[in-house]
Amino acid sequence: MQHELIAKRYIKPLMESCDQVSLENISTLLNAVSEAYNNDKMKNIMNSGEVSESAKCQLILDMVAPASSSVVNNFVKLLSENRRLTLIPAIAEQLTREISRAKRTYSGRIYSNNVIDQDSVETIARDLGNKMGATISLSYVASDYDGIRVEVDNLNVEINFLKSRLNAQLIEHILKAI
Repeated sequence: MQHELIAKRYIKPLMESCDQVSLENISTLLNAVSEAYNNDKMKNIMNSGEVSESAKCQLILDMVAPASSSVVNNFVKLLSENRRLTLIPAIAEQLTREISRAKRTYSGRIYSNNVIDQDSVETIARDLGNKMGATISLSYVASDYDGIRVEVDNLNVEINFLKSRLNAQLIEHILKAI
């Protein structure tokens, strides 16, 4: 949560000064850099007190060099000056969220122990998107969930249908009817 708040402070000026296409390019670039943070060696380097801040900065600058973006280079230097290079994954995630929110496009997953065909996934995504006033894309994830669970990232939506609960409610309804 702390990292999220700090990340928001860093991306706010980016959001105000860049157009949508530039923001999406920066987001893609920062997400690629944040993938490197999943590597233990990278984590050790970035968290090490023995590696100078300028060396850490240069490492990140080398990673983003193919983009030839002065905005990104200056952003990385700013993070380095404030000793915030370890926040790049949080910043990338927060920037992706803000872009999704601005475009009203969200992605999510459908979990179930039954196979759900792609047409059904697309129908659920379209109908849910219509109800939420957004564009939603869903992907099916096989799991041991006994029913269907739909989660939509960054929209704070989760819908659950448990087979056991549905069966219990059906039995209760039949017993009340008798």
